[in-house]
Amino acid sequence: MKNGKLLAWILDDEWIDHSVEKAILEQNGFDVKVTRFETLDAEWPIYAPYADGVIVQVGFPCYEDLIEKLDSCRVITASSVGYNTIDLDAAASKGIKVTHVPEFCSEEVSDQTIAHMLTITRRFPAYNRQVKEGKWDPMDTLPIQRFSSNTVGFVGFGKIARRVAEKLKPFGVRLIAYAPSAPKEVFSKYSVEAVEFNDLLRQSTILSLHIPLRPENRNIIGYEQLKMMPKGSLIVNTSRGGLINEEDLYQAIVEGHIAGAGLDVLLNEPPDPNDPLLSLDEVYVTPHSGYVSDDALNELKNKTCQNIIDGVAGRPLVKVLNKEALNKLIM
Repeated sequence: MKNGKLLAWILDDEWIDHSVEKAILEQNGFDVKVTRFETLDAEWPIYAPYADGVIVQVGFPCYEDLIEKLDSCRVITASSVGYNTIDLDAAASKGIKVTHVPEFCSEEVSDQTIAHMLTITRRFPAYNRQVKEGKWDPMDTLPIQRFSSNTVGFVGFGKIARRVAEKLKPFGVRLIAYAPSAPKEVFSKYSVEAVEFNDLLRQSTILSLHIPLRPENRNIIGYEQLKMMPKGSLIVNTSRGGLINEEDLYQAIVEGHIAGAGLDVLLNEPPDPNDPLLSLDEVYVTPHSGYVSDDALNELKNKTCQNIIDGVAGRPLVKVLNKEALNKLIM
């Protein structure tokens, strides 16, 4: 609290317009301050000690050195599904609950996933390029396999992957998934076969990633895993870039074992223009845009603000991401 008013502090190096958040939070008694990374060093002494709630945009680092300065904070919310840039344990040590906005973009990301699958299997980038170069040859991108002949393998089978499965079912593809924590009845509900990880790799002609980026998942797909997949397989990642070892992916594509990749996320965003992956015709990249639609963004901003309002008021949150660490602190 600062000057007798609640303070919501937005940490964002991506979006310029925060008029929606400001309107909602100000109506609920908050002052709102926005800090970009370039001004963080100058502004954290002004806002950090007094912020009652903190909004962290995806990609903005909110680690121990910053969290330890949050002396009045009750809640930190990621303005996203992902929360890997927030130090959960550091927040728990300060008694701060951390939450996020799950599911706001399940429709958009599942659409983006399928769009990538169809784009790379039907070779749209290559066709588009050759037409713009004055060519007209539908046969110059072969081989192209019938889409329904594919086995789509999901790494993870949460809500987004389940929506992808629902939307893919009419295409007639075979669906398999590796998700050891998912209830057995979920797989039968979506007509998906549960398999072990190595079996997933051996059988998937399209591999789709749907897990959060955590230390144990970093580079879960590397050269060894890629070589286990059938020759000519494809990779789609609309989750987090660090899940794939990009150097290994480049090598597997150059060697001709992996036929291509559709990537909405990369390890470094934005990437270096000289990133080798960007030089490959077989790789189709979108700028982490899977979540984007007018409806989704409006929902995200409203739910992010509600997290701040509820968290500061002590009301229940949709999910407390560091609940276990907070409970240990109490015990």
